[in-house]
This record gives sequence, C-alpha cells and structure tokens, in this order.
Amino acid sequence: MTTYVEAIQKSLVLPLEKVANKVFTQKYNPLYYHGALPNLFLWALFLTGLLLLVYYQATLSTAYASMKYITYQAPFGNAIRSIHRYAADGMMIFVLIHLFRVWFTDRYREYRIIPWISGIVLFTVLFLVGLTGYMLIWDQDAVALTNVTINLLRSFPVIGTGLAGFMLATDLSGSSLITDYTITRMLVLHLGIPLLMMFLLWWHYLRITRPVTDAPLALVLMMVGGLLLVAGAAPVVLGDMAPPDFAVVAKSIHLDGLYAWPQQLALAGWNMGVIWLMVLAVPVGLFVLPYLQKKALRGQFARVVADNCTGCSLCYNDCPYEAITMVDRNDGSRFKRLATVNPEHCANCGLCVGACAFKAIDIPRCESKDVLAEIEAALAGQSLASA
Repeated sequence: MTTYVEAIQKSLVLPLEKVANKVFTQKYNPLYYHGALPNLFLWALFLTGLLLLVYYQATLSTAYASMKYITYQAPFGNAIRSIHRYAADGMMIFVLIHLFRVWFTDRYREYRIIPWISGIVLFTVLFLVGLTGYMLIWDQDAVALTNVTINLLRSFPVIGTGLAGFMLATDLSGSSLITDYTITRMLVLHLGIPLLMMFLLWWHYLRITRPVTDAPLALVLMMVGGLLLVAGAAPVVLGDMAPPDFAVVAKSIHLDGLYAWPQQLALAGWNMGVIWLMVLAVPVGLFVLPYLQKKALRGQFARVVADNCTGCSLCYNDCPYEAITMVDRNDGSRFKRLATVNPEHCANCGLCVGACAFKAIDIPRCESKDVLAEIEAALAGQSLASA
C-alpha cells in the first residue's frame, strides 16, 4: 500500500469512521454501506420519476406549464418533485463517498479494476442523467442551462457542432434553434440513460460474488426519513412564476453545483477550453489512476497445500472474488475435491486462509505460522504492558 493512501486512511478515513460509529453505531454506519445507499436513492428516483412523468408534457409551450402544475397544483406534486430532486443529490453524494472511500482504502487496482472502471462509467452516466433532468424543468434557469450547455458543446473540437446539433432542430433556413425536439431529446436521454445504468450495475458487480446492494432496514428508514425531512423543510420551487424568456441572457444559474458546475463556470467567464479540460480530466484521470502504480502484489496470490486439502469448499464459499474453484482430484487422495486458485482474481485478502480449518491454503507473503507468531507476540506485549 502506498504511503499517501496510508496517510489518508490515518488522517481522514479512520477518524470519520469513528465519528460515524458514535452517531449511527457500527452496525448502521452509512460509511460501511456507501455502495448500497446509492441503490436506495436510485429506486427513489425511479418511483418519483414515473409519478412526475404522468403530468409532464415535453413541448416548448407546455413544459413550463406542466412543471408549474406539478409544483403547485397536482396532489403531492411538490413533495414528489422535491423528493426526486433531493434523491438525485443524495445519490451523487453517496456515489462520491463510495468513490473516495474505495480510492482512499486502495481498493481500485489489480483485482478490483473492473468494478473501478465500471464505477467511473456509472458516475459519468449519473452526471448526464442529472444534467438532463434540470433542463426538463424548463424555467428560466433551465433555459439558461440549456443555452450554455449548447455553447459548451459547440466549443468542443471536431465533433462539438454535431453534438450541439443533436440537441437542436434546424428550420427551413438552415439555422439552429431550440424547438420541441430539444425537450423531447432531453426527456429521452433522461429516461433512457437510467435503463443503461441497470446493465452498468450488473457489470459493476461482475467480479464480486456477494456484493452488498442493500443497507439494513434501520439505516434505510433513517435515510428515507432524512430525505422526507429535507424535502419538507426545503421544498423545490420554479425559478420564475412566469414562462421563460429566451431573449434573456443569464449571468448566473441558481442550480445544484453537483450537476451544473461546468455551466456555472462558463457563465462566470471561464474559458471554454479550460472548462472542457476540467470536465474530461475527472473521468480520464480516474480511468488512468489504477495504472499509475506498479502492481505491488504480483505473484503473491493464495496457494493451496494439496496434501492438507479435504475438498470441504469452505474457502470456495467464503471467497468474494471468484478466485477459488473446486475441481476433481486425480492424485490418488482419499478426498474427491481440491481447491484451486485463479491468480488473476485473487485479492490477497486472506479470507480463504481464515475459512480453512486444515491449514490447506496460505498466502506466501503472510503464511499462517507467521500470522500466529505475530499474534502471540502482540498478546505477549500486551500482557507485559498490563503487568
């Protein structure tokens, strides 16, 4: 493990865990369910999104009116919209916690490369879903967000004009302008991308045999209660109580910085090229991160002591990385099965060593006899200290 990771763990991760343990207890510490809680918010988004879709009308002349009806007239419409908005924030916050915790605990390299890469794709997709969701509100802020986003797309080298054209329509004179198709395309993206997320989640869990996808009921109730509390204390409103004016040039956007920060930088006068460098640097940098460090554990995977293996399958059942398989024996042993290790999947976690009752599996860098010796030495030191 690298020095900077150890420093971050000691100075940041462990102190935060201790504080969270005191507040929530160790059993219900949200930091231990940072990968499961985004799923909770995702289901909240699915449910509230379907309810909002019942009233939403995706045209220039009706989008704002339908949002106004949802917000101020539809039964529980403002509550549902508020829950939808804050669930999106909650999901992004816990995804960021998940990302940083995986990074700080050094669980993104080598055998965890597939969950890391798929997680970065999911993170990028979530950002796009949230961005299109804010555009669908179609108040003055949403119109400004759409215009700035189009300008950002146009500034992208080579393919920028085509990307911007995808969001626009072209009239008979050949000029580009925002039309009904603009909102329709945003709605299709906002609804279609989450369907892609279901496949991405399967890919994300591909190398983990027992992923923690659900938080304990008590923690779920706490998160839902907190979501309802925030939605009730700060219900969402429309940016203006009148249809948006396309002629107004916005100088700022009063929208969530989690999703609209590039557009806010653009309105603040930042160079478009610099903004694109920042936008692309995040996913590209995270993609490259696992490859910047040399594989420290190459060749140090678990190894089976065939003479001691009874074929009990305890190590196979406990391995969370599909690194152990059971095969038929042909070496004349009285036992019928033998555990084998796939080096490409082995995480060097030691769970198999702890599961084995027959000293039939070891990790060369940390053999059982050495671990026992260290434990005995530590216990002896504690005894001397207490005496």
